[in-house]
Amino acid sequence: MKHLALPLFCFLAVFSTNVFALDLLSTIRLKGTLVVGVKVDYPPWGHLNTDGENSGFEIDLAKAVAKSLKVDIVFKAVSTANRFQKLNDGQVDMLIATVGDTIERRKQVNMVLPHYFRSGVTAISRKSYGIEGWEDLIGQPVCLTSGAYFNEHLIKNYRIDPVILSNNRDLKIALLTNKCKAWAYDSGILFTLSNQPAWHDYEIALETIIPIHWSFVTRNDAQSKSLDTWLSQFLSSRIRDGFIKNLATSWKLPEQDYLTQQQINWNQIDSSSRPLCNIKDRKERGYVFCFDAVLNLSKTDSIKTPIIDHFDIKMIAKSLLHTTLFTAIVIISAMSLSLVLGLLTLKTPNWIGAFVLSLTNIQSSVPPILMLYFIYFGVLASFQNYAQSWYASGTTIAWLVLSLYTASGINNLITVNRHDSIPLVQRYAKYRLGVTSNLVNLAKAAGMASIIASPNAVLIFNSVSSNSEHPILLMSVLAIFYYVEILVFAYFIKHCLSKIHGKEKHKENKTPLSDQEV
Repeated sequence: MKHLALPLFCFLAVFSTNVFALDLLSTIRLKGTLVVGVKVDYPPWGHLNTDGENSGFEIDLAKAVAKSLKVDIVFKAVSTANRFQKLNDGQVDMLIATVGDTIERRKQVNMVLPHYFRSGVTAISRKSYGIEGWEDLIGQPVCLTSGAYFNEHLIKNYRIDPVILSNNRDLKIALLTNKCKAWAYDSGILFTLSNQPAWHDYEIALETIIPIHWSFVTRNDAQSKSLDTWLSQFLSSRIRDGFIKNLATSWKLPEQDYLTQQQINWNQIDSSSRPLCNIKDRKERGYVFCFDAVLNLSKTDSIKTPIIDHFDIKMIAKSLLHTTLFTAIVIISAMSLSLVLGLLTLKTPNWIGAFVLSLTNIQSSVPPILMLYFIYFGVLASFQNYAQSWYASGTTIAWLVLSLYTASGINNLITVNRHDSIPLVQRYAKYRLGVTSNLVNLAKAAGMASIIASPNAVLIFNSVSSNSEHPILLMSVLAIFYYVEILVFAYFIKHCLSKIHGKEKHKENKTPLSDQEV
């Protein structure tokens, strides 16, 4: 048995090495499954149909890829902000997720050529606003998608006031409820949206800017080279035979002229009947003719790029300050409101006090995040028509909900045995540990809840890191910020309540002794 151990070990080592050395294309064929990251909130490119199934132009493209590979396909939902992370983490094999090809993004992932679609940036707004040019949006609140390639360009060059949200659903609701004067986004999706009956009061009057071409995306590693080559050949064939153009036509997509010209270009041949457009020799000839220019949003390639530039620093600093101030205001409001509720519970007739206490018990039993989204994305969205004359901002809603929730919890705590003749301030001193716990939990929730009160730290960091070469570092900075912020607020809360407790103790010690004690 000992004599067989060494040969067996060597065989297993060689076998395992061969298995792990397989390139990605071979691995996909071996396991019989292709995992593709796709959008689910971007109709008609990628969305969920009425049966909850993936549907759209890019979904059909992904199915055609899997069919040519003779493997099954698995779809995984990705967003603009997390798609590169999911790809590089190995959660998906490739992306067909409305990814625009830029020089900056090529540093993170591999863009497969040729491109399969083109779009640009425009904005949709209410007709009654009379917005006719980008200059009309200077200084105005404009909704943007977290992680979109054009955000920095719009903010810097068109001087808009950004309202950054994470998904299209929230962006639509924000526009409908007048949180934004306009929604700047991909021209294709806004074109489709503007043609829907529900959006008849909105229009696209602005010119399309910053044209960008879309790519299939793979990881930028040696194992993915084979898949990149195969996908390039697949796209070349499907452009030449008109499959992509016909598919776009069936989905009634814009940019039909671009797709038609692309098909013409890729079908041209030279005097030797050799295709003018060829993936293998694109670097040597025909590159400008056959391949689209790649968008370059970088400042300069000759200067070493810092981790984050001056613009990103300003955005991050503003978001951190906004989140900190929001948290402080909510904590002060919660304490003030808890005093009011405490007085109503303790100093009013018994039936009023009992009624107030029952309301605060109900209020404190509903999770604040659930209440936030119910009010902001539910109730307000349902009454979007009335929002034209009355509107409460996300900051206001988050402030009211969190303040009321925490104040209710504190009131429930300090009014235990409410018939006892204990002054209200002494009750705060007596239950200071519980009050501190409620306020510290409020500080934690306020940072997350400020997500509907842009600009906030979570979305700004997410947006910056999605186009950065150092996403882990940036998100670590965000985690440290929240940790330090909570520690600082916890210290001041504890310090203030300890002061109250100390003063109450001092008053008790100075109370005159009774005649019996004398």
